Amino acid sequence: MQDAATHWDHLHQSARFRPLYPSDHVVRFMMASRALLKSAGSARFLDIGVGAGRHATLAADLGFTPVGIDVSLVGLRHARERLVQSRMQPSVAMASMLALPFPDTTFELVLSYGVFYYGTAEEMKQAIRETRRVLTPGGRGLIVLRTTSDCRFSQGEQIGHNTFRLTIRETNEAETVQHFLAAEDIPDYFSDFAQVSFEKSETTFSNRRLLNSDWLITVEK
Repeated sequence: MQDAATHWDHLHQSARFRPLYPSDHVVRFMMASRALLKSAGSARFLDIGVGAGRHATLAADLGFTPVGIDVSLVGLRHARERLVQSRMQPSVAMASMLALPFPDTTFELVLSYGVFYYGTAEEMKQAIRETRRVLTPGGRGLIVLRTTSDCRFSQGEQIGHNTFRLTIRETNEAETVQHFLAAEDIPDYFSDFAQVSFEKSETTFSNRRLLNSDWLITVEK
């Protein structure tokens, strides 16, 4: 079984896994967060799981100061190249969502798009704690997680509550460990934040046979 870094290094070799354009959900979140931009300088933005840099590039274009971390060196190389093309000094580093290499209250804005569900329930909770730790008071975050309605749910060996080592073959995620959330889990997992709101986003694929189902969780410290 591959470790996470090897898995993502392999995927980021393919242009398919280096999308150019940001998610519509992230665009809306970033636009709604522009009030955090300061009159002098810019607000700091952390992308946890920056991948090839599509959302960090968006943040730079909007005036934020982007920082990205990832476990994939291949992804980080592409993110650095994109930020240079956007005339930004690239600030990306190899690091885990479980131990962010930043002091407390460093960032006004934090994004994690489809990252925290790769692991166990306790690993997801630790990543959420780290997110809160590095946010400034009043800072905002968007965290995208998978719901228990997603087609990957229960498709593999169950190793914990709503946690599976996947065997699904229709995606690139066989052998990965993933943790899924029901709606009633969210208030508990995010209880340390001052404000929490969440929506569900669903799309089908493979001629409507399979369902992507995500929670869009917006938090404020």
